[in-house]
This record gives sequence, C-alpha cells and structure tokens, in this order.
Amino acid sequence: MPAIHATQIPSNLASSFGLFRHSRGGLSDPTQMPRIERSLATAKIDAAWLMAYDDCVGLQSNEHALPPLALQIAVAPLHLSILADAQFPFRALGLVHLSQQVEQTCAIPPTASIDLLAYTTDARWEKRGMSFGLVTEARVDGKLCWQATTRALALGKSPLALTAASHSADDDSTPPRLEQVIDVPENCGRRYAKIAGDLNPIHQHALLAKPFGFKRAIVHGTWTLARALAIARLPHSECFKFNANFRRPVELPSRILVRAFGDAFGDIDSSQQRIVVQNPIDATTHLRIEFETPAV
Repeated sequence: MPAIHATQIPSNLASSFGLFRHSRGGLSDPTQMPRIERSLATAKIDAAWLMAYDDCVGLQSNEHALPPLALQIAVAPLHLSILADAQFPFRALGLVHLSQQVEQTCAIPPTASIDLLAYTTDARWEKRGMSFGLVTEARVDGKLCWQATTRALALGKSPLALTAASHSADDDSTPPRLEQVIDVPENCGRRYAKIAGDLNPIHQHALLAKPFGFKRAIVHGTWTLARALAIARLPHSECFKFNANFRRPVELPSRILVRAFGDAFGDIDSSQQRIVVQNPIDATTHLRIEFETPAV
C-alpha cells in the first residue's frame, strides 16, 4: 500500500533502475558532496499504511499526532530517488545507518496536508569510509514542524586510522525507570520492509544477508529505534528532540533488552531521557538514544 498520497511521487521502479544505471565511484574529497534534493507538496499520509506501521512498531494509534519516525519511513520514495540520482556518488546497497536525529516543534495531525523536502548535506571521512547526511523536513501551513537528519556510511578506504571503537559506558549507577525484554521474530525484517518499501536483501532472509557479510538477516535500525521509543513511552510531549546512535545491528531472530533512564513522567516541564537497547545476555549495545523534552 502507498504510504503517502501526492500529485507527483517519484517512481520507486524508476529509482530502483537508477540505482544500478549510473557509475558510483565514491568521493576522494568530502567537500565534493553535491546537494541533491526532492520535494512533495500537499502530501497526505495513507491511513491504512499508518495503522500497519503503528502495529508493527508497537504503537497505539493517535488521532492527534503522527509517531516521531513515521514521516522518515513514509517519504522513502524521496530518499530512494536521491540515492538513484546520477550525481549521487555512493552505492545504495551496503550503506550503513550510523545515526538518526529528529526535532519536532509542533505535532502533525495524521490528516494534515504536509509539504516535504529531502536533501543531502555534508560528507566527511569516518574510520571505515565516508559518511553523508540526509535531511528530511516537514512543513504544515508553511511552518517547519519536523526535521530529521540521517547519517549514513559508505564503506571503503579512509585516511583515518582504524582503531578499536571506544564508547562511553552504557551502565548507570541510577536504576532505570523501565526495563523490558522483547523478542524480535525472524519475520520482523520482512514485515517492516514491506511497510517501509525497503527490499534490501539484508533484511529479508539469512541466505540473502550472508553475501553482504551478515551471519543472519538484520532488522532495520529505524524499527529498533521506533520500538524502543514506544516501550519507553516517548515522546510524551508534542515538542521534543532526540539523537540516536546505531552501534550493532539486531539479528533475526533475537531478544533485546530496552532500558530507559531519566526523570519519571509527571508534572514536569522538561526531562532528559536516555534509552539503551542491549543484548540481554552479554550487555552488548545495539542502540543508544538521548532524548530531550524542552522546557515549556
């Protein structure tokens, strides 16, 4: 089913063809990263699609506001069209999701008419290749209400030294306000991929994921992020911002532990929240989220 309705939506079929039509040699200089943009005017979210999305990530339908990541998934045709553009320098297959930032200044009703804009931003060297930014903006009645920034990595040679990764500790002396272990079934990747319009083989089946270096299929990072936010009961306000860093993919099937730290909800004007998604056996971190509700 289509996620959005608008007068001119880029064709997924044409974009898929474009992914392989053009040479993708990468960049030798990150300053050469072009700005590529796509836009849609007066788009509307399909109600049936939104219901399927909510169910997949464990949300209750909200007639007053879209979920925090629904637009990121719904505008996949714009993102795919950007990746298929002749100017886009990297191969789409194999891109690694490094981080996701979202800032919302006002709630967007599910029935709203939304003006959407997506565009590439700066590239920079990472220890395992070069990353680039992809920004998505949503406006209602001319007002910027929601903005998301994705950073993705194109694996390859880099002038930066590859050293052992070092992360700040994810354990906290303060007890979490919430802990929950959930099972992620083997078909989760296929189910979410159908909703997201993403048929990347690494999410479909272990046999298809192995040629890309994975022992098993992995679930989408945006599913893990959305599911963790739902379990942590975030957001609890129409204005918020968060930064999520993806560290290790969640293999399928598997079991994950979601731990939420921060202020208990109540009559508070602001709160700082931290959500960590881990392997419940060895405490390996899959995802870390820093969430902020600005003071009113």
